[in-house]
Amino acid sequence: MSETDIARVIEVFETSRAGWALVGAHAIGLVTEPRATADFDFIVEGAKLSKVTRELTRVFGELGENDIGAAIQLKAIDVDLIRSTNHPLFQVALEQLRTIGDWKVPRTEVLVVLKFLAAVNPWRDRRKRRQDVTDISFIYEVAGAELDRAWMLELAGLVYPGAEREFGELLDKIDRGDPISI
Repeated sequence: MSETDIARVIEVFETSRAGWALVGAHAIGLVTEPRATADFDFIVEGAKLSKVTRELTRVFGELGENDIGAAIQLKAIDVDLIRSTNHPLFQVALEQLRTIGDWKVPRTEVLVVLKFLAAVNPWRDRRKRRQDVTDISFIYEVAGAELDRAWMLELAGLVYPGAEREFGELLDKIDRGDPISI
């Protein structure tokens, strides 16, 4: 996807007055260092998602929509639109934003816990879950001293009951340099 095309996607979010946040590898690249990835992942305000997809279709033509429940994959433009209403952590991501350049990105603590949510998702491809664990470790090591660990543990509690304990153990392993897995 070209920079012009992604700017058009963001323009659709803005003209639709939809809350949105860049997440996934592109967001992580903004707070650490870029890595290769094909698609752009956005959390989009659930109530505005239909309007956004209609407008994106108007702008780009047929999108090759694949509604997987939690998100709508737009194959033609390599964009995933994650429903903010699908998980409480997605709503937090829309509320705890900062701007980096032209991007609205959740605070780093939220990005780390979003990666934890992806890493523990049993329906997610195993290779992607391994990358999620790597991303957690990398973000945590790069931004570690700046992160509010207590808040991250609180956010992890939104993932599932008791997740804050598992997440805290994961962070402890990273701190010690132990091998990590989920």
